Amino acid sequence: MNVYQSTPVSLYNIQGLEGWLEEQARAGLFPLRITGDYTRFERREAAPHPRFRLEAANGRELAEPERLELYQQAGWQYFGKATPLYFLFYTLDPAAPELHTDPVTRGLSLEWLAGQVEKARRKQRIWRLVLLGLLVLGTVLIWQTDARRLPLYFLDMSGTALIFLLLFVWFWREEERDFHLLLDLQRSLELGLTPEPSRPRRWSRRSIPFWITIPLAILVLALVIADRLELFPIYVPLEDFSRPYVNLQQLESEPLLTYEELFHEAPHRHSGSSWGQNIAVRQFSFLAPSYYTVEQNLFSEKPGTKPNYFSSSGDPESRYSPTLEGVYFRLLIPAMARTMALSQLAQLELVNLTWTYEEVDWPGLDLVILSRSNSQYQGAAVCRGGRLAVFRYGGREDLANHLDILAAAVS
Repeated sequence: MNVYQSTPVSLYNIQGLEGWLEEQARAGLFPLRITGDYTRFERREAAPHPRFRLEAANGRELAEPERLELYQQAGWQYFGKATPLYFLFYTLDPAAPELHTDPVTRGLSLEWLAGQVEKARRKQRIWRLVLLGLLVLGTVLIWQTDARRLPLYFLDMSGTALIFLLLFVWFWREEERDFHLLLDLQRSLELGLTPEPSRPRRWSRRSIPFWITIPLAILVLALVIADRLELFPIYVPLEDFSRPYVNLQQLESEPLLTYEELFHEAPHRHSGSSWGQNIAVRQFSFLAPSYYTVEQNLFSEKPGTKPNYFSSSGDPESRYSPTLEGVYFRLLIPAMARTMALSQLAQLELVNLTWTYEEVDWPGLDLVILSRSNSQYQGAAVCRGGRLAVFRYGGREDLANHLDILAAAVS
């Protein structure tokens, strides 16, 4: 019967891996295949005094016959090439002599492997520094374009950039640590010193990203399936959406109609545009586990002097058609509210418009930011505790006169 276990010791930690294999053999598990992620064992009778030793393969597929004969005479059995790096030998005889009684000799046997590790280390450093350079370049470009959007670059509402950055640093740190384990052992042995073996861990730090990725992949797949089956749709018609949001009609001083009410047909979605639609978009984030965007478009009953012309400014030629886009979320870190509000306002800005910002006080709110442009578009952000709502409005009304309505969205 085969048993699979996560390998809690780096393959470069020779002494730690030998100790862990001995611990498993005392429990009746003998290795069949060892990888950096898992080890496959077979069950046998528990051995009271097992010893395992790893010998550097130095690029060879088979151990030399002379070495096999010498080790067998000393009471050691040849297991085979358990990993691409090593040949594995073991003995159940506590009186069997060590394969290497001289640390210097064993250190010399690891020279070729240490050289390969140094080459791999240099290659890893080069490509990781290249990736880090691209990250810095992207940061500089965003800083020059609009510095306010930098928090969305690292702490965007999906949290993806931050997670990839943390995993990038994690893997780099673990690889450097693993390389040092073998290089330090080889140098110590050549100096005639035998370091104390590290205590095997019960779990592998290298497997943490794997155990993070699997649940996230399952979650994403479940959300996609739920959306396809309409069990938990991502895009929801506003009439079927029950979460709190600011109704565009509340801001307007005249009765307005939806696209369907005005034209007696559903709006046609084209080129990814949501014009004419009133929808809510459910979204997931690691910084705000459940947040959503609400897009609204309404139309005046009075047409303009030109047919099929629509404008949120309400000029005489066009039919008045105000819009409101609101992003509503609860931050896991309330202290980030102001930073995220400014970043989200910058994200909602339109091309070729000049925006100015003003912070005002409002009873019961921790933060109120109003933004204006040189057109009919306005922005606003309101926050209470970890609840934050950011708006982009196109219409004739002044958002500063409707802060009570906006505040209700985060109460």
